[in-house]
Amino acid sequence: MKGKMNYTDFINSLKSKILPVYVFYGEEKFLLDDAYKKLKNILLNGIADEMNCLMIEEANLDNIIDACETLPFMSQHKLVVVKDQDMFKRLDDRSIKELIDYIENKNNYNILLFMFGDKIDMRKKFFKTIEKYGIIVNFERVRYKEAVNYTGYFIRKYGKTIKKPLAEFIVKNCGTDLYRIFNEVNKIIAYSENDEVSEKDIKAVVCVDLHENIFNLVNSIGLKKEAEAIYLLNRMINNGESGIVILSMIIRQFRNILKIVYLMQKNIDKKEYAARLSIHSFAVKDILIQSKMFSFKELIAAYDKCLLCDKALKSGHDARLSLENLIRKLCK
Repeated sequence: MKGKMNYTDFINSLKSKILPVYVFYGEEKFLLDDAYKKLKNILLNGIADEMNCLMIEEANLDNIIDACETLPFMSQHKLVVVKDQDMFKRLDDRSIKELIDYIENKNNYNILLFMFGDKIDMRKKFFKTIEKYGIIVNFERVRYKEAVNYTGYFIRKYGKTIKKPLAEFIVKNCGTDLYRIFNEVNKIIAYSENDEVSEKDIKAVVCVDLHENIFNLVNSIGLKKEAEAIYLLNRMINNGESGIVILSMIIRQFRNILKIVYLMQKNIDKKEYAARLSIHSFAVKDILIQSKMFSFKELIAAYDKCLLCDKALKSGHDARLSLENLIRKLCK
């Protein structure tokens, strides 16, 4: 099997046949690094790794071809990794053509792996050639549900368990980048003393991000819990968050709630909400919940009050006092 693949397809392809050339690229570096380790392990199986795995970070035609032509040491294969984001700047058109010719006629057991950044130009003949003779793998950022599943997987690897809502809480606060999730899980595991990870364990080490705090703040406002909302506001300010930034996020949240209400009135398919609002799909669920706390009239009034507070802050009024007054008005 040749051509373009994702991470899962690539891992499955390793069970059948190793091809002479690969390209890795994409935003999800955790999966990219994992795929590299798996390819290396299958090829070399720990035999003289340092002798049989060569990393080229400043590529030119000669050092790529020379590395590919060098015989492996006590191994059937040698892995040549070209990790140079500027390869196409270093190699002129003639060198690229010669490299393409080499790939097309390559007949030894050494494997060539190119690692690039987040994006590549598939229109280039170089990539079309690799697509014909090898595999191009795009490591896209995982979706929300996949990130939640990986969170649970990381925790289970340490012999612990976690309930799904808590795994979701981690992803909501960390995002879907797997390296960040992995690092946060390591901190949680180090702190947790029980077999099951608790909410207390997570909140003790995971920094709740501004989006989550704003959601909680607007939630408190919707439930008319003035004291709780002011407490959350002061905690954010005491943690160094800018008053203007906090207000801009509150305005954004109310704007998104208004947009959701409008889309609901127009009977737009809920599957389109995330794209229309330019937000993550998991955030849509939260906004839908909050949309039920306000009437349309209350949402318009809240949005208008937020805009008046915005003018006050930009005129130099005290941020803490202005935002507390806003919350009191919204909670009436």
